[in-house]
Amino acid sequence: MKVFLLFAALVAMANACGQPMIAPRTAGTSRIVGGEDARDHSWPWQASLQRSNGAHYCGGTLIAPQWVLTAAHCNQDFSTDRVVLGEHDLTSASESVQVASIAAAFPHPNYNPQTVENNIMLIKLASPAILGRTVDVACLPRAGSGYPDGMACWSTGWGFTAETGPTADELQQADLPLLSNTECSSHWSDYYKPESMVCAGAEGAGEDGACRGDSGGPLVCEINGSYHLVGVVNFGHDTCSTSYPTVFARVSAFRNWIDRVMTSN
Repeated sequence: MKVFLLFAALVAMANACGQPMIAPRTAGTSRIVGGEDARDHSWPWQASLQRSNGAHYCGGTLIAPQWVLTAAHCNQDFSTDRVVLGEHDLTSASESVQVASIAAAFPHPNYNPQTVENNIMLIKLASPAILGRTVDVACLPRAGSGYPDGMACWSTGWGFTAETGPTADELQQADLPLLSNTECSSHWSDYYKPESMVCAGAEGAGEDGACRGDSGGPLVCEINGSYHLVGVVNFGHDTCSTSYPTVFARVSAFRNWIDRVMTSN
């Protein structure tokens, strides 16, 4: 892997949030389970959380040059782990990626691993990312924002492409329609908390869904021409069944907390 070291300076010509310079391929259907490769670098806010040996274990989303949003259950040994930006193929040694060490991690103080509530975490990078063609930020929604049922959104990651693997080498994308709170609750009962969660998918066998290794990654929806980070991958069915929706932390419910943490740190 060719490493493009992070510098404090930012690229002045960086794009506005949520507007990739390389347009994603969003026509037709796709899935993470079962797999469709994303267009190289078309989701430039996608982050990979990796061990020191380069093993990917969770996704994340770049929301500011020095901040990545992910799931609280991705909390690992951040003294040696790293965040990789601008990556498409995890096995490629020729990609010019940006590798950042982790300065600090801020899991939500009310995260409950038993109920999976408040499953969200901010990671502060040791130095800011250089924004440009292959690395950029997703837009954050306003606090309390809601979204219409059936809205087409996109989940991306390098997770399992089937229940027993393997994980993906190239970044995968899935188009997932948002579901109503009633439909989500019918699948997940008391685990689903509509005030802080949103779910998408559940289109049946052979369709779309996230799986292990996609945790912490983004669910983005195009709103007024820009991609907004609507959700953070939290959990799905233990067999990765696409008959069950994937559940995401509802980012708009945590916007005030996100702003407080970033401002005070």
